[in-house]
Amino acid sequence: MKGPDMERILVATDMTEEGDAALRRAAALAQGLGAELVLLHVMQGGLPDDLDAMFEKALMARLEGKAVDLRERRGLDVVARIGVGTDWMVILDRIEEEGADLLVMGAHRHPGLIDLFRGTTGERVAKACGVPLLVVRGESDAPYRSVLVATDFSLAAREALDTARHLVPEARTRVLHAFTVPFRQVLRGTARRDVLDKERRHARRDAEAGMATFLGGLENRIDESDRLFVEEEASGAIRHEIDRTPTDLLALGTHSRPRLSEALLGSVARGLMADPPCDILAVPPSIKVEKPLKGAVR
Repeated sequence: MKGPDMERILVATDMTEEGDAALRRAAALAQGLGAELVLLHVMQGGLPDDLDAMFEKALMARLEGKAVDLRERRGLDVVARIGVGTDWMVILDRIEEEGADLLVMGAHRHPGLIDLFRGTTGERVAKACGVPLLVVRGESDAPYRSVLVATDFSLAAREALDTARHLVPEARTRVLHAFTVPFRQVLRGTARRDVLDKERRHARRDAEAGMATFLGGLENRIDESDRLFVEEEASGAIRHEIDRTPTDLLALGTHSRPRLSEALLGSVARGLMADPPCDILAVPPSIKVEKPLKGAVR
């Protein structure tokens, strides 16, 4: 498979430190890919007209200042936009209107309060985003050197692999598959250890066969030592691997159901994006979903 074209990158910034980190990363990627960069800040509506105009003017001046800096320092093609309305709706609308190929957002972490991610801008955007979404946790804009791709051998996971390789072709790429052994809890007794070992070998062989099919065309580009098989629940396996081996970027596919107004963000993706262990690239499958109601963008 060929990686997607990345001609236009949209970065949504709330002008906080996290938003500025996302902007720096988006600018670095745009420079490397030769892509255009769109800076978007969303302000809430509902203020009196004079205050609304005053705030919009001030915010646009600040955002345009960032755009000018990027044009002068990095030679990028940059435009600044102010949106008005519900943040996640405006962001999703702007992806389509700008023809963006990648959305970049900052991670807002609340240690110990992971459930706050549910129903927030981040989750709502991730659910319905029709393009790859890069959630930036790190502050550095240094090139990604180590990428981990989590796979369940789905189309979305393969698209995540291809997208990551397209964005950062020089990075070392590791591919991780977490698997479970059927009836493992039942077979854990000492008397049945031989049965458990046999089932474990079967599960491992199935995983290796699945990996070979999944990598189709990339077998010679992903070292055997970088094909990881872990008997563990997926989220835990991913976090443990990132703890074990320094990782700059985690790429994973998100799963959706057509015919629903919003894609359903998989539980593994949701948990990881709520408390990201590193930057995360979430890639949706190539399935169109109905768009939410539009917000106003200027």
